[in-house]
Amino acid sequence: MTINYITNKIINLDNNIFSLNYDNFDKVDTIFKILFYSLANNTYKNKFIMFKETLNSFLSFSREKFIQYFCKIQKTYYALCRFAFLYKYKKSVMSVTTDIGLNDISIHNKNVLCIYHSDTRYLFNINDLIKIINMSLINNYLFFAEPLPSKNPYNNLPFLKSTLYNIYFFIKFNTNIYDDLFFKFFHCNFDLSLFYKKYEYLLREYAINNFIKNLTVANFMGEINKMLYRYNYNNNNKIIISNEFPKKKLIQIMKPYLVLYLQSSYSLIPIIKVKSGIELNNKLSKFQAFNPLFGRKIIKLDFKIDANFKKKVFIKCYEFNDKHIAFNDYNHKNFLKNQLNFNEANINENDMEESDNGESDNEESDNEDYQIQNNPYDSIIGSFRLASNYINS
Repeated sequence: MTINYITNKIINLDNNIFSLNYDNFDKVDTIFKILFYSLANNTYKNKFIMFKETLNSFLSFSREKFIQYFCKIQKTYYALCRFAFLYKYKKSVMSVTTDIGLNDISIHNKNVLCIYHSDTRYLFNINDLIKIINMSLINNYLFFAEPLPSKNPYNNLPFLKSTLYNIYFFIKFNTNIYDDLFFKFFHCNFDLSLFYKKYEYLLREYAINNFIKNLTVANFMGEINKMLYRYNYNNNNKIIISNEFPKKKLIQIMKPYLVLYLQSSYSLIPIIKVKSGIELNNKLSKFQAFNPLFGRKIIKLDFKIDANFKKKVFIKCYEFNDKHIAFNDYNHKNFLKNQLNFNEANINENDMEESDNGESDNEESDNEDYQIQNNPYDSIIGSFRLASNYINS
């Protein structure tokens, strides 16, 4: 092996006191030959284990000189490794010269990184690499994080840790990009287990956002029905939408509400989970109060005169009541002054706002797909209502 050959040459292990041709003018002391003999003959599985145990041994020798010899061996070894890498790199073939979108890219472009992987060179746009890595990190099943190793999409082999470090330093020193998820992965030394342990709560938030982005129309409608069913179960003033209401328009209107619903149901951050539930209930209450007939099908009639000069009624067209309140109702009155002070009461004003929907009848549903689960914010809303009724009485 290379490390054995280097050790033998630097320490000159062939010249030992048991040799008939022993050279008395050898500059390396005999004690160091004995110490490095185990390294040259693979006595240890790892050279750093040998280094640590030797330094902590009871033998009397110059630790400083031992470290110098070890560092010289390491320096020589890595110099040869670097030389071998550069040789293989220059001899390798440039396999891919397009980005993921099949657009031609050049190694001289600012945001293009050349990666040497499995004896082949690949050109990547750095934004494509970040997307590939992030998609692996936020992989989940039913919102439970299951991060996967980042793979080269052209050969389906995992990137080496050295490649991940090269990607990080390229981003840091050659671009103005800051990707929070990838940088956190770097701070965990690209250890998937440690990354999951430290940032499971964050991966859940990414999973929720990614879930909404990738929903099909049918799945969107299913989640919206679940959200509205839960709201109608807890409120007298219900939101009832016709089955024939245009699906794409309903998705566009209900998408921000659905984000709050998923956060209140699946977030691992307690404050987000509770506040999202309260905000969702208040916003849907305002939504219903603004237009109680939202989503209803309207049949417009007209009259026509037949051949006997009699009026006949016919259906002119079908319309849907889609008038609704804007989801974001930010108050711009204090826009030019709200940077001057912090008022917690203003932040919680909307969250604590009492709706006038009253108590629900709590009728049980026969549909098992829409069973009500215990949500943390339901009890809080109930407490707010009891407090409000007590104050008003």
